[in-house]
Amino acid sequence: MISELPSSDTLHPVRAVVDRTGLSPDLLRAWERRYNAVTPSRSSGRQRLYSDADITRLNLLRQAVDAGWPISHVSPYTTEALQALIDKEARTLKMASDLSNAAISTSSGDSVLAAALQAVENYDDRALEAVLRRAALYLGVDEMLEGVLSPLLFTIGSLWHQGVLRPASEHMASQVIRQTLGWMMESAQASKAAPLVVVGTPTGHMHELGAMLAAAAGATSGWRVLYLGGNLPAADFVEAAQRTHAAAIALSIVVPSDDVRLPGELRALRTALPHTKLVVGGSGSGGYERVLKEVDAIRLLTLVQLRVWFNEHLNAR
Repeated sequence: MISELPSSDTLHPVRAVVDRTGLSPDLLRAWERRYNAVTPSRSSGRQRLYSDADITRLNLLRQAVDAGWPISHVSPYTTEALQALIDKEARTLKMASDLSNAAISTSSGDSVLAAALQAVENYDDRALEAVLRRAALYLGVDEMLEGVLSPLLFTIGSLWHQGVLRPASEHMASQVIRQTLGWMMESAQASKAAPLVVVGTPTGHMHELGAMLAAAAGATSGWRVLYLGGNLPAADFVEAAQRTHAAAIALSIVVPSDDVRLPGELRALRTALPHTKLVVGGSGSGGYERVLKEVDAIRLLTLVQLRVWFNEHLNAR
């Protein structure tokens, strides 16, 4: 584990960490041994000692686990990525509970996000589609992707992880959101001279809605997009990129965050496409930070960062 935040010279014993994080000594030890959550120093007597940065990281991990994320999923995150996750969780929960934060109102006066979540809970696919299409028509692309669809997906995922939302509701919502994103992509008009990006998820990675968000972000930023879907081997990305003369490949990685096959797939991509830009995002991408640096991949943590990258590279050759 690489510490992302500067630490002071002060080191703390286990009992101080327990007091400041609320973690039990046994749980603290399990997180260290099984998940490499932190790597404490040792005193001359072999007592474990923790820096302020270690305590900050442990508190963020505890908050993420309390919010429903498995420790195995979030332990590979850097400290900065953990902070971003917690901040996003807080923003999403606030949006879900505070109807006054709505970007636009539905006919019933509820917020877009609240109305969408109600439709998901009621298994009402038509109501969900109507809410999302109306929002897409009234809102700009940025606000639709970043203010509605991204937090909606995050909230649905969080509720599913916590067992609040049944799998059938999650599947129904995913299908409607997929249709909405496809409709947004079809509505985008890209120049024939615009660069092309190939988008999908690697082999073994089934969650493709993050990839669809990335595809929609590219299409609405003026790029031509070839969307391949989920669970594809590197060879398929290579063939598609070579045949279309793609300027970039964008991959979404959600779970798993410890896939032993993925480093080899990423290296194969880079070997076959040494000059193609490789952009990687998704909540599970932090688990592959070392190999991403090795293959010179660009890791983007948010949809905002991705849209900025698309805009900056639209006319680049």
